[in-house]
Amino acid sequence: MYYLIGTDEAGYGPNLGPLAVTATLWKIEDDVLAPDALYSVLEPVISASAGKKVAIPIADSKKLHKHENLQPLEMGIFAALEALKHVGSVDLSKKYAECDCFINAQNPLNFPISSVELCDFFCGSETAPLRAAVPWHSAETEEILPKNLPCERVSELGVLFLRTLSEHGITLLGIRSALIFPAEFNTEVEACGSKGVFLSDTTMRLIVYFWEEVQKRSITQEKTAENEPKNVLENTTKKVLGNIAGNATENVTGNVVENVTKMEVEPPEVRVFCDKHGGRNFYLPTLMDFFPNLPFCVVEEGRNFSEYIHYGSQNALRIRFQAKGETLLPVALASMVSKYLREVSMSRFNRWWEREIPGIRPTAGYPLDAKRFRAEISEKMEEMKLNWSEVWRNR
Repeated sequence: MYYLIGTDEAGYGPNLGPLAVTATLWKIEDDVLAPDALYSVLEPVISASAGKKVAIPIADSKKLHKHENLQPLEMGIFAALEALKHVGSVDLSKKYAECDCFINAQNPLNFPISSVELCDFFCGSETAPLRAAVPWHSAETEEILPKNLPCERVSELGVLFLRTLSEHGITLLGIRSALIFPAEFNTEVEACGSKGVFLSDTTMRLIVYFWEEVQKRSITQEKTAENEPKNVLENTTKKVLGNIAGNATENVTGNVVENVTKMEVEPPEVRVFCDKHGGRNFYLPTLMDFFPNLPFCVVEEGRNFSEYIHYGSQNALRIRFQAKGETLLPVALASMVSKYLREVSMSRFNRWWEREIPGIRPTAGYPLDAKRFRAEISEKMEEMKLNWSEVWRNR
């Protein structure tokens, strides 16, 4: 068994709107099932391609999101959200607060939801004041989600998503995002010296978040194993050995139990996959900053990927920065969530400006069109006494 974390971003290049970064956490029961083989066992139900024969597309957001239709993104995202309610429950009736899940376990989502609720769920309610301070995240621009996917399909897709994963010993444990708006973006990039470093730092914070959750989980499981009643272990051992040697187990059970209790179970490895950041090949200094107490070995550093590993007393940690990382399922879902959060925010951005300047053409925020949009809102910005740092990203 091992844990798998995938990360990706959306909105790195635009001048308008937020940068969104997301991490997803998974548990894979079969050590032999490699991260790049997940699609092969989950298709055609969960697939990296979108089409009529695919029930739930989980793919690079750039492949799924075209024009203004959010349904291809919503199918995978809301199926995952619905499935998170029931993690660890075979009959899909277990209460969310009891589930084997790391994200907002006390606050399940019931669809439809507001865009505020969605942000709170992915980013954490503790970051709500930062979003509330953004001018266009006002009550007037609030949106009801999902936008293009009928709500009655969410439950259906969620059950299908969960059942398909469960059949292959795969569990989605959590999703965590960071949504950084221009004011914070400009301040942090100035402090870091480059937006590439800031993206790496934001990504690492999400990885650390899930790494720490896995550590807590491992400690809890160790304590549970230590406190396991001896008679329970003895009965289990008899049952296993009984299948092999019948009644002869009565004479050897005591020795076996004693040996089993002394055995140290090797902790599961945590494998992290990040989409490679531009042409950067060297990430060890960043890892040392965020994991100061974990010595890392360099496995390889190069154009295609850079990989590092730490062998710890609780969990081994393997981190790979890989070109085209979104071809992996955990990274693809992170890509979709990041894109969706940004698209929802940009929809609110455009609605807000349309209220202030009726008839203004909406923008996606990318450099060429962003300049046009900036010129058209300049007079209104001055009239409203808004600071450009709240709206425009300098890099």
